[in-house]
Amino acid sequence: MSAPPTRRALVALLVVSSLAFGGCLTLDPAAETDTSQSDVFADVSATESWSGPGVRTEVTLRSTDAVEDVTTLTVVDESGKTFYTTTVDPGERTLTFSLPAHQNVTLVASDSVNSSTVETLNVTTTGERVF
Repeated sequence: MSAPPTRRALVALLVVSSLAFGGCLTLDPAAETDTSQSDVFADVSATESWSGPGVRTEVTLRSTDAVEDVTTLTVVDESGKTFYTTTVDPGERTLTFSLPAHQNVTLVASDSVNSSTVETLNVTTTGERVF
């Protein structure tokens, strides 16, 4: 049984208010990068029309031999710290996860079997800060 509309509206208002007053509400977030020379990354794009401290992002991998070696994707924030790491299953081409908002980050595609970096990609997350 779903919650009544007024309850859902109240919950939505609380979430948006929390983000806004917490100083981390972004409208029209984007993930900007150039994948034209990449052997691994086909596309990186934001999936939502608003975000909090993280921009929900869809990363599409190419169908190349280089991608077959990728077992892990890591997001490194602009301070050099690991923000997020995920495993890439064999044949997986689309992954969805968050990138830190309003930062220059690096996506690192690596082969955990050989402990090697396959490729890196610089991504800038942008958007209109509301608060």
